[in-house]
Amino acid sequence: MKIHMIGHASIFVETQDGRILMDPVLWDPFCEGLNESCPKREVIHEKLPEFDFLVISHKHLDHFDVRSLAYLPKKVDVLIPRDKLIEDCLRKLGYSRIYPLSDFSKVRVGSTTMMTTRSDIPVPEFGMVFADETGVFWNAVDTFFSPQTIQTVRSAYPCIDFLLTPWHISMEGKYQYNQSISFPFSLYGYLFNLINLIQPKAIAPGAQGFKYINESSWQNQVVFPVTRERFCHDLKVAFPEIGDNIFTLDPGDNFTFNHGEYNHLAESGQYVNKIVDDRECLEFSPVNVGNGLVDSNPEKYDLASMRQLIHDEISANLSQFIQEHRESLFLEHRLWNIIYQLEVVFPDGSQKWHIDFSQEPIQVVMGRNPKANLFTYITASGLYSLIQKKRDWDYLVCGGEYRIFHKVYAINRLGIISAENSPIKDPIDLKFASHYIAGNNVYGELEKWIDPNRDTSQVDEDENPMLILGNVLLKRRAIH
Repeated sequence: MKIHMIGHASIFVETQDGRILMDPVLWDPFCEGLNESCPKREVIHEKLPEFDFLVISHKHLDHFDVRSLAYLPKKVDVLIPRDKLIEDCLRKLGYSRIYPLSDFSKVRVGSTTMMTTRSDIPVPEFGMVFADETGVFWNAVDTFFSPQTIQTVRSAYPCIDFLLTPWHISMEGKYQYNQSISFPFSLYGYLFNLINLIQPKAIAPGAQGFKYINESSWQNQVVFPVTRERFCHDLKVAFPEIGDNIFTLDPGDNFTFNHGEYNHLAESGQYVNKIVDDRECLEFSPVNVGNGLVDSNPEKYDLASMRQLIHDEISANLSQFIQEHRESLFLEHRLWNIIYQLEVVFPDGSQKWHIDFSQEPIQVVMGRNPKANLFTYITASGLYSLIQKKRDWDYLVCGGEYRIFHKVYAINRLGIISAENSPIKDPIDLKFASHYIAGNNVYGELEKWIDPNRDTSQVDEDENPMLILGNVLLKRRAIH
């Protein structure tokens, strides 16, 4: 069997007996102009091969794209859920061979069987199992499925050779409805429990290959809490028996399997090209949404001096500090296998560093780490003031020049243990602790306001001093 990745949820499947196009979205942007494919791609429409079946999983517009459906040939068999909107639109576009299917319906052609799988969302939707003599492929699309659905699928197909799984734990609408935009620990752990019930021989993260654009692009910081790299890392931790059979499919990639033999052919597509991997724009950062850090450098520090000192403190001194305190201050960081990412925002840009506490030796490395799970953002002038003992943490936090969040957890096949209540501190906070400044900024403020010409030769005596009786102070009433 062969799977062509077109982008996001759009795939082209070749079995021994047929060709199936599923959820075609062939133009960018889509979803009424809200979204584009990510990684960015190019679809060469005239090179799209002929196919026998068209499958629409559900009516969400990142799966049900009218422009693409209008372009495609109409004399094919179309498999859809029982949804009147989908059927009416297809008939108006000129399709006539339309087959609405219930959960767990089967379609057979030669030695190939396709079976719909139930989805647990409140719209008519299905995933699809494709089976032929080479093996069994389950495209679960992008929504959760229940343990009962898994049991039904495995009763028909005990061995799932390849699973294209949901994985991104979408946070769409959370910000807009004033709901929590913290990392969804429980839901993410539940997903791993479901994958454990499926027990796939090979797996790849499926639909979530899009980004928000233009005025909606701020949502990229709150909707996608897991990077693809982190998800695959967690799969390896939770399911070591899968070994190297964890794959990532970009637009233009082809993937084949035959009796347990897997082959990932990157960028080998004839009608889809990946233009650029721009997934870094999907960096989950709920503390920055709508109000990203800006360094106005209020003290007008010299930019070159500021950059040099910060670089020295992070790249050299912070590394040494961590090594000296690895068994005390940073014990929790090592136990939780924390990957720390620090972003310092300068007036003219930003710089990132990361520290992987699961690796030896523990080192500060420049650049982003897509597996990071503890994040700090701080303005350069704020950090510079902290290092120079001119500002303290109260100023940085209350002034909005410092933000931090984490998504630290331990994962296994049955679920997740979060570090929400563990004493994990920011390495920068530990290096420049509160007592480090010890009020220097207050004394500096005093120097601005004390009158150097004031007369200190005489001090007025208190004509009505308070009396001390034990732990009580008494003041006599003044007589006017």
